[in-house]
Amino acid sequence: MDRLKAEGTTTQEIPSKVLENNADDTSATRKQRRKAESIGQTSPPKKTKLINDGYCVFVGNLNNSKTFEEVTQSLEKYFMTQSLLVQDIRLAKSRKHAFLDLASNMDVTKALSLDGAMILGQPLTIAKAKVKTVDSLKKKAKGPKPDKKAKDGRCLFLKNVPYNATRRDIREIFPKAIKIRFPDQADHPSRGIAFLEFKNEAVASKIRKRKQGAKIQDRLLIIDPVGVAHKSDEKNVDTKPTKKVEVSPTTLFVSNLPFNVKEINIKNVFKKSVTITLPKKAGKARGYAFVEFANGKDAQNALAATKNATVRKRPIRVQFCEIKEKQEIGKEESTKLIVRGLSSETTTEILRGAFEGCLSARVATDKVTGKSKRFGFVEYESKEMCTAAKEAMVDSEINGSKVIVCYARSNSKRGERAPGRLGVNKRALLKSFRTMMWSCRDALCR
Repeated sequence: MDRLKAEGTTTQEIPSKVLENNADDTSATRKQRRKAESIGQTSPPKKTKLINDGYCVFVGNLNNSKTFEEVTQSLEKYFMTQSLLVQDIRLAKSRKHAFLDLASNMDVTKALSLDGAMILGQPLTIAKAKVKTVDSLKKKAKGPKPDKKAKDGRCLFLKNVPYNATRRDIREIFPKAIKIRFPDQADHPSRGIAFLEFKNEAVASKIRKRKQGAKIQDRLLIIDPVGVAHKSDEKNVDTKPTKKVEVSPTTLFVSNLPFNVKEINIKNVFKKSVTITLPKKAGKARGYAFVEFANGKDAQNALAATKNATVRKRPIRVQFCEIKEKQEIGKEESTKLIVRGLSSETTTEILRGAFEGCLSARVATDKVTGKSKRFGFVEYESKEMCTAAKEAMVDSEINGSKVIVCYARSNSKRGERAPGRLGVNKRALLKSFRTMMWSCRDALCR
């Protein structure tokens, strides 16, 4: 009986162990099935984060002399007046360009039509911005930075390139160039310069030596390595800090004109102009002209309409005329002032009325045409009155034109020569020599 009981217990225990093993097998198979299902079902890809959604425009050529707030407020105000909703303005640290996020594609199209608009005294350049993602910026940041010295070594810098030259014209002379670039991503050398990139530094140096003296349209090219100034430029380097120049809102400066140009040719291009000043030398034009309009709006429209204009089949360059504040001719105080930046309509009476208490006033005019040279002279009785008048006329206007008032050089200073040179008047010397010759002749005749 005990034996049977022992055998019974064993027979009852065996099935329980088998069940446990079966349970373990089923749990293992479940885990395998779950792994297989997880491998078969791939998770959906993450959406790429966009920095802009495509409704973004690039605004360049901003006036960086203004503050951060002035630039952003002027941009927002101008686009609001054009019925464009600006969602965000991202201004660069240099304050030279900005990115504007707009509401729709229709607003982007309308904003692109405003290219060349004047804001803070400068014409804007508006273009559609590229859509950038966060991942692309991370890849650029992780990637190795290009060696600037190595890139400059295999590049050449071309000067004196004709403004109407094309990439094809340059490639005919430099067939081994990999890339030909113009400043501001232009299609032609608007500044007369170009950059050529070659395979390596050795090829660039060989071509630089071989192609010295090459010409495009009978113009001699100046070939320099990138980052190295030309010898002629090194002599003329100005170490003085450059001052910011002001722009005349009603006057345009037209350059690259042919030498046989006439005023009527310029008038056909700028039909709303009031006066056209065409400087000449020996009867030929100097290649530039000043075109004045009645108001700033006409000048702005003329600038936008003449981007690709030609005069006598020659492309011209048009920009607002810069008012450069020159240094004072006479540093020492004197009783005479020189007034620059006068309007062409300013007469001697208007100039005398602007400087009350002066002894005399005179507007300089051209001897041939009789037109005003846009500057004049004012003389006072004492240095104190002259100084007071000069200080009172700082940042002032005469006849609607902003003027610059400086001390005029006195007659005694005008006759002084540079140190180290013989201060002799040639005319006086020649006159005395002739007198001596005539006296010797009279003595011999007697």
